[in-house]
Amino acid sequence: MNNKDQVTKKIIISVAGSDGKHEYKDVEILPGTQSRDVLKKLDLNGFQLNRPEGGAFAFSDDLYAAVESGQKVFATIADVEAG
Repeated sequence: MNNKDQVTKKIIISVAGSDGKHEYKDVEILPGTQSRDVLKKLDLNGFQLNRPEGGAFAFSDDLYAAVESGQKVFATIADVEAG
């Protein structure tokens, strides 16, 4: 099976900006696509994707299995403190 035989899902990534505005990006994902894959593709270093029901996706979470086609997923600045 090649990639053309696989079913893609289209999701909308809402990127929270520092000025309070959101930028929307349409993304197609394949089975097995991880949160980190989407963040890398969109060049969103320092961001995380958030679950619609609350909480964040881990970078290795299977995004394809966790979302529905057409769903909006929010990208926010990762709140990580070193210490």
